[in-house]
Amino acid sequence: MPQQNLYWRRSEAQKTVNIVETPFASEEAFEKYIFENSDLLEDMYLIKRQVRTGQRQGIPDIIGVDQDSNICIVEMKNTVVGEEILPQLLQYAIWAETNPDSVKALWLEDESRPPEAEVSWDNPNVRVLVIAPAFRPSLLRMSGKINYQVDLLEVKRFVVDEEEFVLITKMEPEPEKRPRLTRGLQVYDQAFYEQSHGKEAVRQFMDITQEIEDLASDKRWGLQRKFNKYYVGFKYGNKLCFGVGWAGTNTWNLVLKVPEPVAKGVHTKHWEFQRYEQEWNQALIRCLDPGKAKAAELEELFEAAYRNIAGV
Repeated sequence: MPQQNLYWRRSEAQKTVNIVETPFASEEAFEKYIFENSDLLEDMYLIKRQVRTGQRQGIPDIIGVDQDSNICIVEMKNTVVGEEILPQLLQYAIWAETNPDSVKALWLEDESRPPEAEVSWDNPNVRVLVIAPAFRPSLLRMSGKINYQVDLLEVKRFVVDEEEFVLITKMEPEPEKRPRLTRGLQVYDQAFYEQSHGKEAVRQFMDITQEIEDLASDKRWGLQRKFNKYYVGFKYGNKLCFGVGWAGTNTWNLVLKVPEPVAKGVHTKHWEFQRYEQEWNQALIRCLDPGKAKAAELEELFEAAYRNIAGV
């Protein structure tokens, strides 16, 4: 595994500091660090560490729920990880899918859980995350072979004095060298939304999403748009800045990562502050007139969300 150094150009001191990677002392320390700093992950609520699955099936390191209400199995390794981990991941995913009541019980026991999150406990979607300092190419080739969403997050920590830098890389599977049959993973698009929502509501949802896309593009914020089961998100790196989420069969709202005082000041002819979700650090803005509301009316609020997440 090649050594990685981080160079920090300190303008006030007119010098460059060479920051060498600082590994975690143990897997337990690594796991504790991620659990206590879950904001390093894309919007995800971590429920519990070291969950015993019963029937001697092993112990998932962490269980959580993401903002799209997937059950998340998080496996931590403080070493280079290869394809030998796949049977373990498959075992955990099958357990979560076939024993949703066990996960639901943990969820209900957690009094600080996000009240707005809606998990389909009868037919849950399961997402698996592996977090490690590095991965072997064999795992990148083979992780896409199992019929669950598998995210591989490479996490490296660099420390100098009292400053700490964390580098997170989402590793992508290697492209197929030959065509293969689609595994049937769900595609979230207009047709999918129309299965659960009214056609007029979906049209409004897609229109406002495109308006936000155009606004972000004009501003050159470099955000990535991603369609999910319950919302469309615009991300800076792996962090959500803002998006459009479903609030009911025929209703939707805007989701913005801004401080609560900023959000509470919103009230225009076509938009108003709805509520603030402390668990996700985000504001919900309600549309008062979907036929006339435009994203441009809230340009300053979108910019505040971008600056908040991008740190500019």
